[in-house]
Formats: sequence, C-alpha cells, structure tokens
Amino acid sequence: MTALTELIAVLENEVRLGERLLQNLAAQKDAILAWDSSALLEHVEEKEHLVRKLAEMEGQRQEAIRRLLTAHGLPGEDGAPALKSLLAQLPPTPYKAMLDLLQQRSWRIYSRLRAAERQLSGLMGALLNHIGEALGLLTTPSQIPLYAGNGALAASRPDPGFVQEKV
Repeated sequence: MTALTELIAVLENEVRLGERLLQNLAAQKDAILAWDSSALLEHVEEKEHLVRKLAEMEGQRQEAIRRLLTAHGLPGEDGAPALKSLLAQLPPTPYKAMLDLLQQRSWRIYSRLRAAERQLSGLMGALLNHIGEALGLLTTPSQIPLYAGNGALAASRPDPGFVQEKV
C-alpha cells in the first residue's frame, strides 16, 4: 500500500469514526433526557474507546503525510504535518481530488461534532443548575417563619423557580 492510498484509507476511517461519534453524542443526549444513567454510562465508555481510536488514526495520518511529503520531495512543516499544506503542494490527480473531498467531508463532520458536544455540554449544565436549584431549596431552611405564635401555619413557602416555570 502506498502512502497515498494509506492516507486515503486513514481519512475514510476518520470520517466513519466521526459519524459514529455523532451518533454516540445523539445517544448520550437521548439517555440524558430519558434519565437513563446506565445507558449514558455505556455511551460515554464507547465514546472514550472511539476517541482513543481517533488518536491512533491521527498518528497514522501524520505518518502517511510525512511519507508523502518525503516521497514527493516537498518541504515539510515544523511540528505535525497538515493535510491542508500537503494538498496545496500535490499536483492535480484523481487521488488528490479524492483527498480534497475526504478532507472537506472530515472538516464538516468534525465541525458538527464540536457543535454537538457544545450543545450536549450546555444541556448537562442547564440540567445540573435546575437540579441544584431544586435540591438547594429542599435543603436550605426558609427565611419565612413557618409557624405563627399560636402554632398555626403562618405563611406558605414560595414555590421554587423550577416549579414556577422560570426555566
């Protein structure tokens, strides 16, 4: 397998992995909304596995790019070689067109993945705030006296904001 076909295979695998990560985030969101902690834990563990595989593929991609740069006598970069700079230096061929397409597809998928992760993080933060508010009102004593001097219930305790639909 040449470095070019290896790079194409790695990019195809990264795209498939990105699609699986998007599905995983959707499943995590569903588990959170369904309050299914065991399903959420399974999806988080699967995500960790997928992220480890992605890190392995990143190393394979960088190695394939280095070999391509060397094979074509192209100047490399300091640090990790970038696919974008490689594509800018390669002559136009069907392989280069395929690499361009895979790079664009990968960029779209991983951009969606970043946005989905931000959205999921925001959802979890909002849920934690609501839970904290609800639990805080249950555990902190009210500043309003509950009983009048004669022992009768003095005033009703205000409903928490969550119940008053201040969500």
